[in-house]
Amino acid sequence: MDNNVIFEYDRSSKILFVEDHWDIKTKQDVDDFFAAYTRHIDSIHEKFWMVAHIDALVIHAEIAEYYGEVARKATTERLLGLARWGNDSIARMTLRTTAMKSKMPHNIYTSRDEAIRAIEKMKAEEESKRA
Repeated sequence: MDNNVIFEYDRSSKILFVEDHWDIKTKQDVDDFFAAYTRHIDSIHEKFWMVAHIDALVIHAEIAEYYGEVARKATTERLLGLARWGNDSIARMTLRTTAMKSKMPHNIYTSRDEAIRAIEKMKAEEESKRA
């Protein structure tokens, strides 16, 4: 598997769509994965939401705890909310467990549409707080 992340930012909805293609086995893999994110996120100069497709993201059990620690630290203050989606039940289970262990939200869905609806719901809740 070629390690890469595909990024697509929709400025009108302020949603960053990502497709993770990464086989994470080592600390270096974790660091490289989040460095790719940082490079792209640094080019977005506003607060945003994120929808991540995780079917091609593999986090090996022996590195999951470190992944969770780095993920928590890497969460930018500009990230308003995150929803992940995938058809691969193992990928969903791994990310859910990793998120729970690192005390991060674990909004994981089986389709892109469900993930987008979750983001729209988060947006509405955020709007109602401001009203």
